[in-house]
Amino acid sequence: MGIVFLRIVDPEGKSKTLDDYALAYVGVAMVDIVIVSLAPVLMMTGQHWLFTLVTVVAGSAILLFTKSRGMWVKPGIRHQRGGKEI
Repeated sequence: MGIVFLRIVDPEGKSKTLDDYALAYVGVAMVDIVIVSLAPVLMMTGQHWLFTLVTVVAGSAILLFTKSRGMWVKPGIRHQRGGKEI
């Protein structure tokens, strides 16, 4: 869906957003596949709390990792790329 919106906003492909999206989606695709395939099985077998616990712990670990490495971007801060505000 994100690629469709990008094609609407940037039909000529002048921005490098699609390159960034493609690199990021490599890791996200694996997580997507695991969640989509395991969630129904765990829910139907009555292990919904295990699924909830694992996803909350994994999400919290990701947030703590990004914050501890200084990759967390505070709202309202604008970065500059190539002398231009983005």
